[in-house]
Amino acid sequence: MVAIVMPLTVADYGLLQMIQWFLEITRWLWNRKTTAPTMAFRHRACPDQTSTRYDGNGVRNAKRGETVGRDMGARESETSLLEQAEVAPLTGFAQSLGILKQDWIDVATTPLPETLRLSMHHHDKDWTREKIIEMGGKPIAWSHGNEAYEMPFARGQAARDGTRELLALLHDTGRITRQEAASMLPILVLDPQPNTLLLDLCAAPGSKATHAAERMAPTGVVVANEPISGRVNMLASNRGRLSLGNVIVSQHDGRHIGRIPEPGFDAIVADVPCTGSATARKNKDVWWSWSPRGGRTMFQLQVDISKRGAQLLRPGGNMVYSTCSLDPTENEAVIAELLRQCPWLELVDIDDSKVEGLTWHRGLTDWEQIDEEGNVAEDRTSVPFYKPQYDPPTEQDILDVLPYCRRLYPADNNTGGFFVAMLHHREEATPEGVARTFVDKLAHRKAESGWEPRQLETPPNNRHTVLQASDEEIQEVLEQCQLTQTDYSWWRRGKRMAIAPQIVYDRIWSKQTPNKRGNRWPAGSFHPLQVLHVGLPAFVVKSGRWRARQESIPLIYPHLSDDILVIDEVMLQRLLRDEAPTREEFAEAYETELSSGALLVRIKHSTGDLIISAWCGTRITLMLDKAERRLLEIRLGMEEEE
Repeated sequence: MVAIVMPLTVADYGLLQMIQWFLEITRWLWNRKTTAPTMAFRHRACPDQTSTRYDGNGVRNAKRGETVGRDMGARESETSLLEQAEVAPLTGFAQSLGILKQDWIDVATTPLPETLRLSMHHHDKDWTREKIIEMGGKPIAWSHGNEAYEMPFARGQAARDGTRELLALLHDTGRITRQEAASMLPILVLDPQPNTLLLDLCAAPGSKATHAAERMAPTGVVVANEPISGRVNMLASNRGRLSLGNVIVSQHDGRHIGRIPEPGFDAIVADVPCTGSATARKNKDVWWSWSPRGGRTMFQLQVDISKRGAQLLRPGGNMVYSTCSLDPTENEAVIAELLRQCPWLELVDIDDSKVEGLTWHRGLTDWEQIDEEGNVAEDRTSVPFYKPQYDPPTEQDILDVLPYCRRLYPADNNTGGFFVAMLHHREEATPEGVARTFVDKLAHRKAESGWEPRQLETPPNNRHTVLQASDEEIQEVLEQCQLTQTDYSWWRRGKRMAIAPQIVYDRIWSKQTPNKRGNRWPAGSFHPLQVLHVGLPAFVVKSGRWRARQESIPLIYPHLSDDILVIDEVMLQRLLRDEAPTREEFAEAYETELSSGALLVRIKHSTGDLIISAWCGTRITLMLDKAERRLLEIRLGMEEEE
């Protein structure tokens, strides 16, 4: 039985799209007389994290290290990578872009280097930086305002001399994020500022959303949207791993994402699903599975998602469009169609100084249609799924600005390929001063008829509904968790208390939201935006007492009281070895009184102060996960236990 692996990022966007792809794959299999490949849609997953796959029986989590799709070892045993690259349609496509065949093969068949971002909001970032440099990390010169490093080994190929373990621990504890260098470009180009409300339309697994959140902290907020439940959980996990309080996680089809109150979003990231033709260096499966027709079938989805973003963007705001594809049909052709359908947008030239030192190329104004063998089609209209929109635009005003887009090729900077463009909502195009989704074309008729908007009812709350915390609850947390007064907004969901920037309350929660008919959803709710997580769940209640979760420490560190109990390194090593002292022994050692419940302790160490969450019961125990515990052992120079 042949298992057809469907790309989750597309399958969730509608039954019609699924049927279309099923028929197309069947036809492709019949013509090629081979087993079914995984379609080469970009599967955006962070290294060393679980991803999702479809195995014919449903969606499940892929195990760490598992190939998503047909086993690559089996494929490479049938045809070597270099042999496949010689005949792959992908190589013919690259030649149509003016890239020499051998130059393309020489670079695109080599693995990518390991690259990562340093988490700047961690209080021990200096120690982390030292460790990265000790492992051979070199700063990425063009990544300005963002500490990023290239390691001296390929992705996933760190030496087993402790480097591999340390790299994994730094990632798992949120001190770094392992991310392909090219995919850092959208946020570097957009350059979101504090006090900004940003929407990431297709956010999972979260590398770009968290990148933006780190740059906008502590006052800006990212609404990270993802339609698929499993990938929503991945988003939430990455938010927690990095201890980011300025991320809201929502779940919508990107083409129909819910509104927020006027004036709309200040900035938008449209990093849309694509065929992944630029990812051959990290996803070898692309050499076997990529087909020129893929971009033509993705075009409408990419336009629809981006257009929804354009409708939600306030006047004066910017939207960055990006893919990890080199196909002009998914890039310049999509931009041209957006300019046709959204006349309030303008394509703006990207400021190269934001990525000074990066080698890249301007957008194309002319390109060919490619047949299924990777050759330039003699008749453009003969290729599968052809539409005139896939060709270079005929409008001179659009042709004049397409060079404002940017293309990154694998040989340019030892990265993967990428495409990025910046669009701006012209303020003069929308004098109403709000996102186009709020502009009521019938407003004058309603005014003449005396029509008045009515108040709508929000859906009833359930156990998953995020609600604003009461003043009494906030005060309890401040006292029990030894926090000074903060400027957070506070949110309650079940037994957890989350904190987020005040802008969440000011710009979303406290204002009414109009629907498309002009009626209004009341304030005091996130509806119609389907919000699953707000901020960081920093505190949890147990037996009537609140405690700070360890993942929240980097976020709340500046607001912790100076009265936190200081313990010595010897005691910490005892706790790490599970030699838990009794409450009485611990209290006597530090001449203090202890009551049952949560406890924060401070250790002054040469590598930087450590704040650790503990629990005081009959004995004192650390509330640490395995990764954080092991990293502490390394920092303290403790020998690895047998």
